[in-house]
Amino acid sequence: MAMEHGQVLELVVFRLRKGSSREELLGTVDAVSAWIAQQPGFVARSLVEDREGGRWIDVVWWRSVEEAQAAAERALSSESCAPMFELIDMDSMLMLHGPRVHAA
Repeated sequence: MAMEHGQVLELVVFRLRKGSSREELLGTVDAVSAWIAQQPGFVARSLVEDREGGRWIDVVWWRSVEEAQAAAERALSSESCAPMFELIDMDSMLMLHGPRVHAA
């Protein structure tokens, strides 16, 4: 049985492409959040800025690994996600999925 806050973490760490700004990225967040909220298995999403390292961390909770991976695949062709993806240095991106093993 899934916990209220999700069982599977999707963690995406990335940097912006040269010439892309923080403001441009933040301008895409609402559309991506609205899209992702409609995906099967979605539980919650947070976007974190690592100002010291110049990285962004997208934290998404899902009910299952399968639902997380399916949504990630659909995101690649989503018109709602495309503007955000255009700002990301894809070579810098790291995406991880993992099940919760402990919760305090």
